[in-house]
Amino acid sequence: MKSHPLYFFFKKPIAAGILVFLLLLFGTQFISYQQYLINENKQKKEIDNEINLIKEKLQALVMYSYAATKTLAYIVEQNGIPKDFNSIAVELLERNDYFDVVELVDAQGYITHVYPLKNNEVIGFNVLTSSTAKTGALAAIQRKDFFIAGPINLEQGGVGMISRVPIFVDGNFSGFSTVVTKLSTFFHDLNINTSEDESFIYQLSRVNANTGEEEFFLDTNMSNFKEFAVPIQMSMGEWKLYVVPTHNKINPAIWFAIFGFVIAIVGGWGVWYFMGHTARLNRLINIKLKNQEVQLKSVYEASKYTIEQSEENLNRAQKIAKIGSWERDLKQNTLSWSKEMYRIVEKAPNEFKVTQSSFLDIVHPDDRELVLDQYKKALKNKSYYQVIYRLLLDEKHIKYVSERGEIFYDSNNLPIKFFGTLQDITDRVLSEKELLNYKTNLEKLVDLRTEELNESKEALLNLLEDLNTQSIELEKEKVKAQSADLMKSAFLATMSHELRTPMNSIIGFTGILLKELAGPLNEEQKKQLTMVKKSGEHLLRLINDILDISKIEAGKLKMSLYPFDYIETLKGTVSFLMPQAKAKNLSIETQLPVSKITITSDERRIEQVLLNLLSNAIKFSKKGIIQVKVHLKENEIVTEVIDQGIGISKKDLVKLFTPFIQLETGLNRNHDGTGLGLAISKNLIEKLGGSIQVESIEGKGSNFTFTLPIENSYKNNSVI
Repeated sequence: MKSHPLYFFFKKPIAAGILVFLLLLFGTQFISYQQYLINENKQKKEIDNEINLIKEKLQALVMYSYAATKTLAYIVEQNGIPKDFNSIAVELLERNDYFDVVELVDAQGYITHVYPLKNNEVIGFNVLTSSTAKTGALAAIQRKDFFIAGPINLEQGGVGMISRVPIFVDGNFSGFSTVVTKLSTFFHDLNINTSEDESFIYQLSRVNANTGEEEFFLDTNMSNFKEFAVPIQMSMGEWKLYVVPTHNKINPAIWFAIFGFVIAIVGGWGVWYFMGHTARLNRLINIKLKNQEVQLKSVYEASKYTIEQSEENLNRAQKIAKIGSWERDLKQNTLSWSKEMYRIVEKAPNEFKVTQSSFLDIVHPDDRELVLDQYKKALKNKSYYQVIYRLLLDEKHIKYVSERGEIFYDSNNLPIKFFGTLQDITDRVLSEKELLNYKTNLEKLVDLRTEELNESKEALLNLLEDLNTQSIELEKEKVKAQSADLMKSAFLATMSHELRTPMNSIIGFTGILLKELAGPLNEEQKKQLTMVKKSGEHLLRLINDILDISKIEAGKLKMSLYPFDYIETLKGTVSFLMPQAKAKNLSIETQLPVSKITITSDERRIEQVLLNLLSNAIKFSKKGIIQVKVHLKENEIVTEVIDQGIGISKKDLVKLFTPFIQLETGLNRNHDGTGLGLAISKNLIEKLGGSIQVESIEGKGSNFTFTLPIENSYKNNSVI
């Protein structure tokens, strides 16, 4: 012992003190460094958590902004600007804490609606001409979809983000639905005060897609913190988030390092000073080592238990799914299986030696070439493979399995390992075969039934012969009916013409008498003559309708086609009927796409259709609004006449356009009419190359829609 070099070393107190000092210094500084790394990782984790939270909140802001602006845009597109805009805005603000302001912008870019109006007096502000808002607004129109713009110096003060959805009505841009989020509101929701927070520096920026430069939301200069930028991919471009620690707090590990240095000095001095207490120090060291050994053993046992539990869970999951896993080392030519693989092939792990050759022996002889071919193709094409084949476990016991494998390569792109799974699909294959047998039996039953039906073919042919005879007789009756109908139309046309001449005279002379050109009249005479004139005019309209319908049915109606302004004709018809509407406290509203639309058609006949539809709307409405909507569709002009009248039942819609038919809903008792107006209108529209249809709900109103070609192919003054 005395001959050992350390014996002489420790005999010198100064040397022992220096050695102990160095050991303690190394130990404490190592622990301090580890603690320093732990603290740095902890701080990094806090920063990552903060970043993830802000990213999630920002993505949530985009999602909620998208939903809110889409909802508001849908309301405007369907129903126009809502009268209860403030109520809708309140609901959107209460539902989403991120939003500060809800706005509506018209087609010219002017803000028309704002809520709340207090501290947001921006009504009349034009977003399409503003240098700050123009870019985002035009981007939203170009995308025809949601767009979030920022950072923007808000007109009402502060910096924020503006979410917009363009509104399109009938394919035309009509404005924006907008929600505004102030950056202060966004950070407040995260409990972040950018001006008072001493732990982190926060910054949010958006990368300009054209210049590639960052546009910052806050005034903080981030030129020295580029390494802290975290990109956030948004649907409308790339954003960047900065969360920079200020390092105002000293890492506690530094204090521990200083403390360790002091301990090393004290320890070295202590060894030097208390050299005689070597035995006690040795005893303390042994205790320390034993404690560390116990701790290490505890950690080892815990790790071993965790690994065993994970393997057990994996085996349990594979057993439930009947999926085994395998690994093949191509360099060492070894193959290893999971426990489920042994269960699938029904082999004992301690008895069966796993090799590629022994496994191929289990594969059904007819399928071995298929399996080997899949292996080779996977290696050649550097791709995964999937194959279904059979396992022959004994002379009669066959299993169906599905195998999937994938190759892994080293840094030189050379294959090193095969990883794969094997699933027992025997039950599925047997079920499929059973279904196939069921299908075959079903087809036999169908063939049998078809044979029975063929036997009745002769009876069906006899029936068809009888039906053919009856069809010939019906055709003859149809010809007779058409001839009678033409005679009726000719008669009506002649009689209507003969009746119209004296009726014009009666109406004319009655008008002269009412003007008192032949002498003064008393009130009773005026009343009686007025009744005669109105009755004459009603009878003349009836005669004209009969004459029109008879000409249409006889094919003698002349059309005079020439270009004219359809909008002007429509406005004239509405103005003519406006007194009748006001007399019933009704209003007529028009929605016209442009101020002038020139079409080539018969202006008088189209005016007749408009008069008929609008007169009916006034006649059968007691209150509400009559709407006339016009829009262009390809090479056609579409007109809608919508009322809020009594409506039409579904069973009456089928006979609505039949001549001389009035609906059996009490209308013929409460309103005058011949039942010819709609029939004439339908024939006129169709003769002019258009179509007419009606949608109606009884008790709620009707919508008559007719289309006309802008350019008519008929020749002028043609008879149709």
